[in-house]
Amino acid sequence: MAATLVIAATVWLSLRGLARVVVPGVTRDASAPLVGPRVRAWYRGVLEPLEDALVGARVHPDALTWAQLAVSVLAGAVFWAGWLFVGGWLTIVAGTLDVLDGGVARRAGVESRRGALVDSLVDRWAEFATFLGLGAFYRDSWVLVPLIVASFMVSYTRARAEGLGVEAQLGRVQRPERYVIVGCGAWASDLVAHLTCTLTGRPTQVVLAAAIVVLGALSAWTALERARHAAAALRQSAP
Repeated sequence: MAATLVIAATVWLSLRGLARVVVPGVTRDASAPLVGPRVRAWYRGVLEPLEDALVGARVHPDALTWAQLAVSVLAGAVFWAGWLFVGGWLTIVAGTLDVLDGGVARRAGVESRRGALVDSLVDRWAEFATFLGLGAFYRDSWVLVPLIVASFMVSYTRARAEGLGVEAQLGRVQRPERYVIVGCGAWASDLVAHLTCTLTGRPTQVVLAAAIVVLGALSAWTALERARHAAAALRQSAP
């Protein structure tokens, strides 16, 4: 009950802060990310004091990047063990560290191509660790199929397109969306399972299963959008 009250208060305060954010001149389209500019602007505003503190403490962005990997590995291990509530929150922490390393790099003026490469590679390993843990949890379930689709199709399509010289960052499900859907889906699922077990004696993780199915479907659609975009761009640039 205490956890439910804390989560409810957190959601209420978040929605209250989000309602005050205004992002002028922004239009939405069918290929825009699910986490829109208003939410992104609000979350960056929340993190700004922390970014300032980290810059003031001379924390290097690489330290945050490697911390993201460590937290993601821990999240994968926790998912493997079946502790979905903890794994969900660790996934959200990993996503926050992914935002912080870029923000700190910009504020400290230490952005570089080498840092961008390290960040991109660590992001892939971090996602792999998290999805590996979820895959182990669902190893005997049909949920493993949409999980596999969600785990690599979007990133692979972007990497392949950019390898051919085409930017392909569009799509409904990008990295922040994956963190949000998996993280929130996991802790909410475990919370619902606890409540249903208390009421009916039969716990269920249907919330996380539904979240992964949605993520898999949206990931497949995003990968298709990026593939179409890349194919069109390559066709236009062909001699």
